[in-house]
Amino acid sequence: MLKEEKQKVGQMRKREIREAAKKCFLNKGFQNTTMEDVITEIGMSRGGVYHHYASTTEMLKDLMLDGNEYRNSLITEYLAHNRSKDKYQQMGDILTSKALAKTDLMKLYALLLQAKNYNRDLEDLYQELKLHTTKELDLIAKKLGITAHIFKDGFLVHYINSLIVSSEVLNARNSFDAHKKYIKETIIQYIIDLEKNN
Repeated sequence: MLKEEKQKVGQMRKREIREAAKKCFLNKGFQNTTMEDVITEIGMSRGGVYHHYASTTEMLKDLMLDGNEYRNSLITEYLAHNRSKDKYQQMGDILTSKALAKTDLMKLYALLLQAKNYNRDLEDLYQELKLHTTKELDLIAKKLGITAHIFKDGFLVHYINSLIVSSEVLNARNSFDAHKKYIKETIIQYIIDLEKNN
């Protein structure tokens, strides 16, 4: 019982540290945020923070995994309420919603996409997250009855990432939201073509 309680407290502390890190990343950018910035933001001892995280990259990774968990809960909820739509409509909705999500975690992901070319650790983190996310989304596609491996050639990953970066960096979100149906149509047509050629 005591061990479980300790783990809960540890998880709570890690969550608090991630929230402090998120504030720093959004205010200063990931590249400009140091461990000291996070320690100052949270007001915890150095040892307390380092006990849970050795680097800001580890914090960013956990924040991105939090984002995946949140996105998966939204997908589960969506699927439960949209069974009447065909498989292409459902997958189109899921991927369009992912690309156009307006959250702090999506802003952080856009920062990661911009910084990864200049930081090997961030490139490695990106590749790990990409593998994790595409596996999860591939499973959803298979459950819907989509036979093609929709992320195989990388097009959807690059398409979605370009929408995310454009939304955050070029302030294109309003334009994309207004023309969401074209984004969804592109995704759906791509999946249909993939299945035909499978």
